[in-house]
Amino acid sequence: MSLEQLRDQVCASLMMLAPELEGSAVLVDECLASARQTFHDDVIARFSPEAWARITLIYHKHFLDTGCDVAVADIVVEVIRDAINTSRLDMLTLKLAQDRRYQQEKNKPAPSLSIVRDSGSSDR
Repeated sequence: MSLEQLRDQVCASLMMLAPELEGSAVLVDECLASARQTFHDDVIARFSPEAWARITLIYHKHFLDTGCDVAVADIVVEVIRDAINTSRLDMLTLKLAQDRRYQQEKNKPAPSLSIVRDSGSSDR
């Protein structure tokens, strides 16, 4: 999706989220401009229009309306910092490493589990 398409969808989402806002397109433009100062366009396009609508609303509600302008990148960093759970990060990183290792060894059969029964033992 192009940034222009994203912008249009963010404007529509913001109008549905907060219909009382006037000039929502200007707010979206300011928010996306702030994001573009730090993030590449492809990173910005990975967020959904609904997410950008909420980010835009928060960006203006908590920062611009109070006279204190904080970059969208700073907001995103704070959210990520708050959301990181190191035990979950460890588990997800291990899974990612295993998946990458498996992709490197595509010629090998997929690892599988099998049940092995001991036929020499008897239940008494």
